[in-house]
Amino acid sequence: MLQNSPELSIIVPSYNCKYATKTVEDLFEKASGAIEIIIILDNYWPNPPLKEHSNLTIIHKGSVLGMRDSINKGVSIAKGKYVMKIDDHCLLEEGFDLALEKDMQPDWLVVPSRYSLDAVNWVPIRRAVEYEYLAYPYKYTDKFRYGGIGLYSKKWLGEHGDDPINMGVTEFYKREDQRKHIKIDDIMIFQGSCWFMEKSWFEKIGGLFDYATMYNEPVELVFKTYLFGGRCVVNKNAYYCHMFKGKDFGNESNIRGYKLDLHAMRETERYGTWYWCNDKWPLATKKMKWLIEKFWPIPGWPENWEEERDEFYKEHPMTLKEGEA
Repeated sequence: MLQNSPELSIIVPSYNCKYATKTVEDLFEKASGAIEIIIILDNYWPNPPLKEHSNLTIIHKGSVLGMRDSINKGVSIAKGKYVMKIDDHCLLEEGFDLALEKDMQPDWLVVPSRYSLDAVNWVPIRRAVEYEYLAYPYKYTDKFRYGGIGLYSKKWLGEHGDDPINMGVTEFYKREDQRKHIKIDDIMIFQGSCWFMEKSWFEKIGGLFDYATMYNEPVELVFKTYLFGGRCVVNKNAYYCHMFKGKDFGNESNIRGYKLDLHAMRETERYGTWYWCNDKWPLATKKMKWLIEKFWPIPGWPENWEEERDEFYKEHPMTLKEGEA
């Protein structure tokens, strides 16, 4: 296949990341089929500079418009049948593209197995994470969150849950061990640093909303896929490694090169939770309740979650944002 006719278009949104060039080179090195890479730079230039490739497109934005804008722009010019979004600080498996393309359906949203990445030494660490669930949004119990309410992903643990006495590697990876024989498996939610689908499916579900700059992307894609009749799966025949943040490796630290706007993140969680939990998406052919029942029982979700939702919005009414009616 000619390089000007790629099968896969890889979208790399990038902002102030010192590993952006390394990630792009890793993608080119590890891909086995015909690909193109579209990297969208939010008002910065990578250091070290990006190298020239005939199948590399660089879009430089003169202002910081966020990840959602970058993904939508990248997909709009993508030439491939498939599109993959990946963060600018990731290591790939050899032949990742063909492994994902081999077992694919037109209405699937696919996530490879995810390892943590020691970005300084550019090597995987720990075991792969494959199963997460949507945290119950109407009870604030996680002190590590940004505050307020919101749908977000949490690691699906063993039966002891978050009990620190019984918690350990076995409990942390309990679901991975129980379902290791299922190579392509339904998942409820994912972390968001990498996903793969047909370009036509991204267009059918309307791309990404622009009500937020970067946050809650996986929640939106999962709901749009499932509620429009598609399927969200982990494909364990491929893996990638995402930078482990907040810990020193040698003399360097794996941290973001920018700060997130906590107010914007809280507002995005608050609005997104109301939008999806109250079935506001006009293209949906299924209800939010269908997705909850598909994965029931879900840690932390009460039997009367619909009643608690309704009571919450009696006290905290919300309305659609402009252009979403």
